[in-house]
Amino acid sequence: MALEASAAQRAYAEIKARILNGDLPVRTRLDMEQLARTLGVSSMPVRLALSLLSWERLVRPSRHAAYEVALWSAEELAQLYEWRGELLLLAQARTSASAELKRLARTQPYAQAVEQAMRLIEEGANPDLRRAALNADERLHLARLSEAEVLGDVEGEFENMAAAIAEKSRRAGVLIKAYHRRRAQHAATLRDRVALKALPNNGSR
Repeated sequence: MALEASAAQRAYAEIKARILNGDLPVRTRLDMEQLARTLGVSSMPVRLALSLLSWERLVRPSRHAAYEVALWSAEELAQLYEWRGELLLLAQARTSASAELKRLARTQPYAQAVEQAMRLIEEGANPDLRRAALNADERLHLARLSEAEVLGDVEGEFENMAAAIAEKSRRAGVLIKAYHRRRAQHAATLRDRVALKALPNNGSR
């Protein structure tokens, strides 16, 4: 039992990493037997891993009892951005992050800066909020990689928001809402951009 659990944890971590780094693009059909051979485990750990990733909404059931890498609808993506904004509003009020938060916003590539800054802001938040925020960030990862192509100066926008949070400015809440509302309004374009990048691998939008 312990060996099976360990194999499932390894399969889960490896499959998730491949989804987040783009090795398994959106809408890729996930063949359990093939994944099991690739990962050097039996099919049961892969089945358990995919079940957990489905619960996290990184994969979803497809036809014939299979799974595929999840691609949100435009409405789902808009709602996810809105949810992420609500979580950040809850966390930022208690954060003690300051200089390090500003440094991250200025020096890291945009998508990486956002995700690292979120972890920093949420250090003092309760565990449930941290888990929900991490899951939202993982589900938004591919969209964030396309934000600059759709929205323009995302780096400057994020730096302004991060600085307001770090300084505990009264403007922080306004900037957080505006930042996530703008992305929700462009959810359809962002979703199509992510789908288009995956086209050579999956053949359909």
